[in-house]
Amino acid sequence: MCRSLNTLSRSKNGILTFCNHSKLFQLIFNNLCFELYEWELEALKEYIGQLDIAYWESHLKHWAHQRRIPISVGKKHFIILVNREEVHEIMNLLCYEKTKIELLDYQDIDYQFIEN
Repeated sequence: MCRSLNTLSRSKNGILTFCNHSKLFQLIFNNLCFELYEWELEALKEYIGQLDIAYWESHLKHWAHQRRIPISVGKKHFIILVNREEVHEIMNLLCYEKTKIELLDYQDIDYQFIEN
């Protein structure tokens, strides 16, 4: 395993990681794996955020499959089909928050120092 790999977010079916060495984000969802640069990740996040879930569910309501929401990836001949819950799960993976660790000052530590 790469030592420079940081986990940014995790869900039941996926994980979003960042590699400090290659500067690539890796989104693994179900059996799909995407390696994306930051601008590609932002474009994917914007694209998924603009999906009209209600339109696709009503447009394909008589379709036999459970997954009715198409996500175009790269070329037009490659489409991922997901359901409403999976769209929300992917958005939660992509909307990670970089947590800032707040460091303590020496005044914040309540400790009585005793010299021997």
